[in-house]
Amino acid sequence: MKISYVNSVCVRNDAISNAIQDEFGFLKQAGHEDIRLFAFQCDHSELPFTLCRSVADIASHPHFLKSDLVVFHFGIYYSLFNLFPIVPKQTQKVVVFHNITPRALVPEKDRWLIDKSIAQLDNIRWADHVICDSNTNLNVLRSHGLSTPASIVPLAVHSKISVPERKPSFSDGTVRIVFIGRFTQSKGPHELLAAIDHLASSHQMSAPVQLDFVGNLAFSNPDMIATMEKMIADIHQRHSANLLIRIHGSASDEMKHRLLSEADVFALPTYHEGFCVPIIEAIASGCRVVVYDNSNTHDVAGKFGTMVRTGDIGEFAHALQSVMSQVQSADWREGRGEKSYTRYADAGREYARRFSPDRIGPAFLRTLRNITIR
Repeated sequence: MKISYVNSVCVRNDAISNAIQDEFGFLKQAGHEDIRLFAFQCDHSELPFTLCRSVADIASHPHFLKSDLVVFHFGIYYSLFNLFPIVPKQTQKVVVFHNITPRALVPEKDRWLIDKSIAQLDNIRWADHVICDSNTNLNVLRSHGLSTPASIVPLAVHSKISVPERKPSFSDGTVRIVFIGRFTQSKGPHELLAAIDHLASSHQMSAPVQLDFVGNLAFSNPDMIATMEKMIADIHQRHSANLLIRIHGSASDEMKHRLLSEADVFALPTYHEGFCVPIIEAIASGCRVVVYDNSNTHDVAGKFGTMVRTGDIGEFAHALQSVMSQVQSADWREGRGEKSYTRYADAGREYARRFSPDRIGPAFLRTLRNITIR
């Protein structure tokens, strides 16, 4: 089977790009070698790739014209997603939908892009089938009146993290918190800083705290980064004795995994998630999870998450303080019962296996097979 993939980019430290890489791997393992990606940019030399500068570069390409299947990924407007009308009639068309950040959660100057993205959603009517990362994403499609047949296949999570028998805090007493996500308004890094500032200022931190921020700078908002840097400098000036906050930017996978492996708590006051791989990675790493309750966060965090009413920074601070107290307790650190780190880490590791490539790959291939044999 000849397959064409279409997306704007396939770059490092990007969830949609990672999904494309995974799908290429699943298809090749199943014996499908004749696959090609069409995009404006690709950082992965191992992927068969054709550089496109416009729709015209694909429209006349022999591989595209002879494809049995075209797979589009969509999460934000890009001109290549307007190719549907010229896909050959006999070719089946599948969209993998990753959701769109709500308009209210982006700076006003960028809302034109969200408006164009929402308008472009209508192109999905041309597709034979849609694969959604989550039920949340499927509900978004249906709310826009799109009745295209759809399936849910979660993203694969590559957990190369070796969960330690004991977290570093068990020995040195420093509670480690990690945030992973783009530095944008919708991910709430400034609200996490405000919550930490509240706890430090009100003397509610009973141990030294290290807070690490990891985010893809290429997909982050420069104004938000500037805001974070200013807040961190101010907090350090007032609370440097027992609080260390660091921004790592576009960290390597190795650094991200190390930070998660060492962390006690994963904190994400996000306002919108179509899926949220970092939550699963955090659970697999033995981290307690504190997150705003909206979109897909409750479904993906499940029983492992401490859910907080969205936008309530005071409640988020209280939840952080409660979880930090729990991970400092003897029951958590030394026990073997239901409230112990050992039991939590074992359960988290088992939960994360549901999203392993070994499980998601067959589900993805089965979905494609059901589509293409119709």
